[in-house]
Amino acid sequence: EFFPKLSLTALFGTARPEVSALTGGSATIWAVAGMLSGPLFNAGRTLGTYRASVAQWEQARLQYEQAVLTALREVSDALTALGKLSEAETGQDRAVKALEEAVGHATDRYRYGLASYFEVLEAQQQLYPAQQTLAQIRRNRLLAYVQLYKALGGGWSLTDAEWTDQGEARAR
Repeated sequence: EFFPKLSLTALFGTARPEVSALTGGSATIWAVAGMLSGPLFNAGRTLGTYRASVAQWEQARLQYEQAVLTALREVSDALTALGKLSEAETGQDRAVKALEEAVGHATDRYRYGLASYFEVLEAQQQLYPAQQTLAQIRRNRLLAYVQLYKALGGGWSLTDAEWTDQGEARAR
């Protein structure tokens, strides 16, 4: 709307008084018309509309950039968490295996009368929290996989109540 609109119309033809007078006299008709239109004064409305459009475009661009940055951050966070949790799981798994071996040795020593049952209980007291920690690390690692899946664009179609209903139905 910054520039005026120019329209041109042209007409050319012949006119005859009767249809049967195809060979006779006829008159040639032609016309050319032009039109120029545009706003003379609109109190800055055109410039204001242009500036509003530019501002809307800039807002949409910034929202898109923010969405991309958020998505990249979420993917990076999920991948970092997966790496750290995998390392923690490996270390905790080694610790649990060593404690299981210690419980086995303590049990063998008790069976052969070389130690009291108190030694077995102490070894078990160290094993069970380590196993619980390992289970929590594995749970957190699986949740990190879920976060990564969601960050990469995956989604859920079930609500929490629907998940609960499905879990109860499977338990039956």
